[in-house]
Amino acid sequence: MSRSQQPKQFQPIDHEGSITFFQTTVQRHRGELFHDPVVSVAGGHLGTVRRQLRDVQRNARVIAEPVARNTGPAVLSAALLIARTDPDAVMLICPSDHVIEGDLNARIRESHKAAADGLIVTFGIKPRYNETGYGYIIDGGEFSNYRGVHRAEKFIEKPNAQTAQSLIETGLAYWASGISLMRADTVIEEYRRFDPVTFGAVSASLANAVSEDGALVLEEASFGSAESLPTERAVFEKSKTVALAPADVEWDDVGAWAAFHTIGKKSEDNNVVSGDVMMVNSRGSYVRGSDRLVAVVGVDNLVVVDTHDALLVTTREQSQDVKKVVEQLKAQSRREAEDHSFGATDWGKQGKLASGAGYMLRHLTVNPGATLPVESGSEFRRLMVVASGGGMLHMGSRRREIRAGATFEIGPEQTAEVINDGTGPMQVIEVACHVDGPLTHLTPLLELAAVADGSREHA
Repeated sequence: MSRSQQPKQFQPIDHEGSITFFQTTVQRHRGELFHDPVVSVAGGHLGTVRRQLRDVQRNARVIAEPVARNTGPAVLSAALLIARTDPDAVMLICPSDHVIEGDLNARIRESHKAAADGLIVTFGIKPRYNETGYGYIIDGGEFSNYRGVHRAEKFIEKPNAQTAQSLIETGLAYWASGISLMRADTVIEEYRRFDPVTFGAVSASLANAVSEDGALVLEEASFGSAESLPTERAVFEKSKTVALAPADVEWDDVGAWAAFHTIGKKSEDNNVVSGDVMMVNSRGSYVRGSDRLVAVVGVDNLVVVDTHDALLVTTREQSQDVKKVVEQLKAQSRREAEDHSFGATDWGKQGKLASGAGYMLRHLTVNPGATLPVESGSEFRRLMVVASGGGMLHMGSRRREIRAGATFEIGPEQTAEVINDGTGPMQVIEVACHVDGPLTHLTPLLELAAVADGSREHA
């Protein structure tokens, strides 16, 4: 599911059309305890963030990172922005790609005083099994003046299996969830003390940031000189102000497909399924369908994930090795490593139905109130059919109403806008053809369609 252009946090948790990891995170922390979120995101995903915030009706301040520098500079830029107007503000740092079941907000509320008094409160999860992919925090004993908040004796970064098992057996070790609570000025001062290079770089980047389409875009040269480190390594492991708050919730960072089986609702046969799935004499499996039936017969403990353009079959035990497939896809410059053939856009959804030498067939969904921009390069022309819904077509100075059955052509070097001014989605089928040599028009499609479907055309 996760691709370079559509990473995990923007993918649906359960099935296509369900809420995403990112949306779940911003929805989890709303209400009187919270202000509107500050979202730090790679610049290339700004459109996705805006769209997904709009879908769940959340306002947010958005910071666009010009280059990737790990979580530390992202956290610091958010703290500096918040501190401009409220240096005493207590900020909650949340990764946007985790799954949490339980009342985490109650634990956050209980830990608020400790954070407001200057502690950096990190939330720990009691280990359920020996896991080498997580960091661990060692409990140093409860504070007498903060209920439920403990001293953080030590951070241990992703131990080997033997060390992890030894830590768990002490009963004092917690998984580091990556969720933390602190005052904005506290983390700023700790960065100034422990990582002055990053503090200076991020401060300069924010000072020279520009506003673009409702987002604050950080200045690239300065931001790129910040240390590429997570907040834990840059600050938390060195600071004397870090505390541990054990959280009694079910938590998973969903680092492998097997985690979906762990967190999912299981059938009597211990299967977790989503989509159009049929299970026969199969147990202990996670099966995720997309737009077609997936039938699984007589096998156990599998992970099967079917998307529009790729199929994954592995065992739960080896699902971590999907990263090896991704490495091969990247080595072969395969499109599947970068993006989906179907995906959301600012104006709706697009999906590739078929392609071959010199042509591509797409299904386009234009949302109500949205505008689909269409342009053809010097060697392409596009034939488009409105399958359902309707709206307006703008081609140069010409304006035309279109509805189901309308057909129009966008020739080489031409541009157009398809505007859905209705209340429901408009479905459009597009055939893009590569053109060699002079164009031959079989029929003047724009004029023919205007007569055939009774649409109104305006000069």
